[in-house]
Amino acid sequence: MARIICPKCNSLTERAGFETWRIVIAVLFCPLGLLALRGGRKPTTCSSCGNVFRG
Repeated sequence: MARIICPKCNSLTERAGFETWRIVIAVLFCPLGLLALRGGRKPTTCSSCGNVFRG
């Protein structure tokens, strides 16, 4: 996974991914199911300070 910098504490943290149900819908109903991925990712939570942000 990609690592990004937390805007609050400037430490590296893992970027959050898609919810499982979005991936399942995208695979089962492809190509129209790919619209489920347009909803975005889960919010990222910093492993150091616990800050929740979109990243």
